[in-house]
Amino acid sequence: MEREKLIKKLLHTMHHTEEHFESIINQLKELGLDTEEYDDLYKKLKEINEKIKKELNVE
Repeated sequence: MEREKLIKKLLHTMHHTEEHFESIINQLKELGLDTEEYDDLYKKLKEINEKIKKELNVE
């Protein structure tokens, strides 16, 4: 049961981290600033998160 709670907490944190990156990118765009590096980081973050989800057998 403890593992399930940890997985749920991890998935929640991963989801919110992606949302925060989306917000940062949008705010940078609104300010007319370059988002390329954050876009790259965001793509990498999503790739890593998907890899972890597969390792945990969750979607």
